[in-house]
Amino acid sequence: MTGENRIFLDVRQSASGVSWEHRLTERQDMTALAIAQGFGVPDIVARVLAGRGVTAEQTERFLDPTIRDLLPDPASLTDMGKAAARIAEAIVTRERVGIFGDYDVDGAASSALLKRFLTHFSVPAEIYIPDRIFEGYGPNPEAMRDLVSRGATLIVTVDCGTNSAVSIDAAKAAGADVVVLDHHQLGGPLPAAEAVVNPNREDDLSGQGHLCAAGVVFLALVQTARILRGRLPDAAPPDLLGLLDLVALATVCDVVPLTGVNRAFVVKGLQMARQQRNEGLAALARVSRIGEPVNTFHLAYLIGPRINAGGRIGDAALGSRLLATDDARMPIG
Repeated sequence: MTGENRIFLDVRQSASGVSWEHRLTERQDMTALAIAQGFGVPDIVARVLAGRGVTAEQTERFLDPTIRDLLPDPASLTDMGKAAARIAEAIVTRERVGIFGDYDVDGAASSALLKRFLTHFSVPAEIYIPDRIFEGYGPNPEAMRDLVSRGATLIVTVDCGTNSAVSIDAAKAAGADVVVLDHHQLGGPLPAAEAVVNPNREDDLSGQGHLCAAGVVFLALVQTARILRGRLPDAAPPDLLGLLDLVALATVCDVVPLTGVNRAFVVKGLQMARQQRNEGLAALARVSRIGEPVNTFHLAYLIGPRINAGGRIGDAALGSRLLATDDARMPIG
């Protein structure tokens, strides 16, 4: 091979006057050929996959990802065992649970995920979303004490809490345990919670740092459900796959990498969203005038912004309430 630049797709000059250079290595060219021949995809698609590092062996899982193949063991995340055990204990003993979430789509979806799971087991749960302007991001001591004053003996923070040591101490002093389910980078010492599940902890070796908070919450629910099979053997199991519409929504709107299990979350979650089993999502699709099966564009640019809007017009918890409700008559403004 010569050192001359190769032209991509025989386009020597685009309308803007630039050439399209072929940037694949010889090995990637061979991979692209194998992908095109083995999976019947167009040459351009095969080249893009090869250029992104997808091998011929990985192509099937990349193009048709499944939860069965890609879901990691939840127990591989640091502190997951302790977190799931504490949530399971709250379910078995019917404790009141406070859910403290962030005001973005990931926080709303994560809060709704946990609320729906707890509601399945008839556990009383309350979602608290802070006011974007007056309270800011993450737990604050006053809000945590407020949840405890209303009966919460367990507070689970979702999409926040990793850097909230002072607020978590306030909740503990008021009489509640705290479990953190988060994915944000740690900016100081870990808070003294019952468990801090965060794949971006320095001591977490799970390799799941690409998850959004809803992905972390989903794994926590999987692990909790495993525990409950032994502790509540007569209880009907929750439909965890039915919750993947919320995980897909958060995964797309939080713009995390669509690699590994995230791809499966989105593929399966879109299938669930198209069934319109979540009344809140279905209502948002209607007001967004989506006249076709829901896709990632709709989640990112039509539904997601409407959920975020609640926090900007004075009702930060509106999005999480919508995603958690089964009441088709709930007013959405």
